Amino acid sequence: MCRSVAGLLSLAVLALWVTSGSCIGDCSCSEIIHCRPLSARTRHPVQLFAFHSAGKDWKHYDWSKITTVVTSGVYDAELLCHAHAHNVRVVMEEKIRKNDSFIKKSWIDNRLHMIQQKNLDGVHLRFASALDATFSAKLPSLVEEIKTKFMQRIAGSQISFYVPWICNTSTTVCSDLVSASKYADYVHVTSFDVQNHMWTDCFAKANAPYHQTLTGISSYIKKGINSKKIILIVPWFGYDYTCYRFIEAGRCELEEIAIEGPACSELVTPRIPYKEIMELLPKSMSGRIWDDDLKAPFFVYKKGKAFHEVWYDDPESISLRTTFLKKLKLGGIGMLNANYANYSSGPIAAMKTEEMWNALCPP
Repeated sequence: MCRSVAGLLSLAVLALWVTSGSCIGDCSCSEIIHCRPLSARTRHPVQLFAFHSAGKDWKHYDWSKITTVVTSGVYDAELLCHAHAHNVRVVMEEKIRKNDSFIKKSWIDNRLHMIQQKNLDGVHLRFASALDATFSAKLPSLVEEIKTKFMQRIAGSQISFYVPWICNTSTTVCSDLVSASKYADYVHVTSFDVQNHMWTDCFAKANAPYHQTLTGISSYIKKGINSKKIILIVPWFGYDYTCYRFIEAGRCELEEIAIEGPACSELVTPRIPYKEIMELLPKSMSGRIWDDDLKAPFFVYKKGKAFHEVWYDDPESISLRTTFLKKLKLGGIGMLNANYANYSSGPIAAMKTEEMWNALCPP
């Protein structure tokens, strides 16, 4: 029996895929083509990075918006197959510490081999330690070597890394980050945890204040990073502050703690995912309150004798920040983490989660 034209075309595509050498790992996808890393030609004018840390909530993500999934922790072959079926890249997050052996070529070779075996599309670098001059000085050559080796083996591979919310020009770290950005596809500006570095008084405050977020992003552009490489990362979580002294809503005084850095840093305050915030909000004593200076919501609740103030981001605050994409001509946006939203079957939860996804895409 003669093969159909469609069948011959399918065989030709398969033969091209087999001979390309782009995929050397085991394939568990229902269609073998979905194991292959995406082509270098698969590009989008605006990127949307979905950070995923655990679980199977990815099955309910808005795949019409995502361009890349950044996964940390356990590798999920089912997630990779699903993403590739939607022309979405999956890159693995790699944590780097000051004393890691990342300066050795073997570290890069091992990571590259792992990425190929799992049919992933690249790597995202996360610095687990604060950047100092000695540490940051090694980054440009590291990123350059990673990019060169990955492109030799995976033609469409994508390399990105985190940077702090602002480019501190008082040190050489900022210049090193700018130099490293020349070899990366994208630079992710973590526009949150601002209070870790700028407490002026010990009161609960917004995690990602509007004006500081704008200042931080602009600082990298002014220093020389191509704005099209910059990805704005917004938080899908908040902070649950315990008030040492509660004066009134918006005046939750915190206990000063003797730690390195600011005396009332968020480092000692627990993060709370957006889905838990939405469950806690209806039980609050204040309801949602909007701070027009910081352009962020918060609420007050009481647990036992202690007052708590929760500051977070929601569709309104995130929508205001997504306007930076057009204003500053950024490469895209991402959220940390996509699995922090509520993907249960309840209609209210579904509506709130859909609003969070829509807030990432400005009209």
